[in-house]
Amino acid sequence: MLVSTDRCSKCGRGEGEKHKAIGKSPSFATMTRWSDNGISKATDGCKVEPDGTCLHGHSSWMLVLGLI
Repeated sequence: MLVSTDRCSKCGRGEGEKHKAIGKSPSFATMTRWSDNGISKATDGCKVEPDGTCLHGHSSWMLVLGLI
């Protein structure tokens, strides 16, 4: 969890701010594989659970794209 004075080291946003995605969104086939494996990537590339958020505050691509 970010402390209010901390900034994300990957996108520069702070707690309560919407984090910017780093890179382009993955394909549906890639997200299906992630789901089958019980793992996903966050919008900054960190490995997370499909419905999770990484330590930097970035949500999984599956959450961002409304697949779960």
